[in-house]
Amino acid sequence: MGSLHELLRFLGLVLIAAAGVGLRHWTPRPALGVNICLPLGLLALWIFEASVGIFAGPEAPHRLTSQTALEAVWIGVALGAAIFVTGAVALGDGLGWLGAGAACLSLVSALLTAVTGYMGPSRATTSAQHLLRFEILHLAIFPLVTAALFAGWAYLARADWKENGVGA
Repeated sequence: MGSLHELLRFLGLVLIAAAGVGLRHWTPRPALGVNICLPLGLLALWIFEASVGIFAGPEAPHRLTSQTALEAVWIGVALGAAIFVTGAVALGDGLGWLGAGAACLSLVSALLTAVTGYMGPSRATTSAQHLLRFEILHLAIFPLVTAALFAGWAYLARADWKENGVGA
């Protein structure tokens, strides 16, 4: 049953990416608008999730919001990267490839944040080095890199809008 569930999740991401391709191909202006809103919404969710982690601790509320944020990043990246790549292929625009890269790297960074959270101090014997590593990676580096990548994705989507959406 578990493998069927994973297969359905994968197919769902493929369908979301196909929706991004179709959206950009047939209605470019709304697709570009969606691609601007995606990273901004993910950034807002990311900040909310971080504040829950800071104020509610690593217990149930933070785990629930972090899982929700991670699922949203998976879905958002599938849609946003497909919108960027479709524009890059159709228009021969290097900006689309750069935007898709920023979107995909934001997923990798979000996953690294989650992995360091799962390896956090509440899950293992905690030494001073382990706690410091957790604090540096999970509480600072990966969340900030992810937020910066969301901002870069939004900036590139805005540039894509100015270049391809205003006159389209």
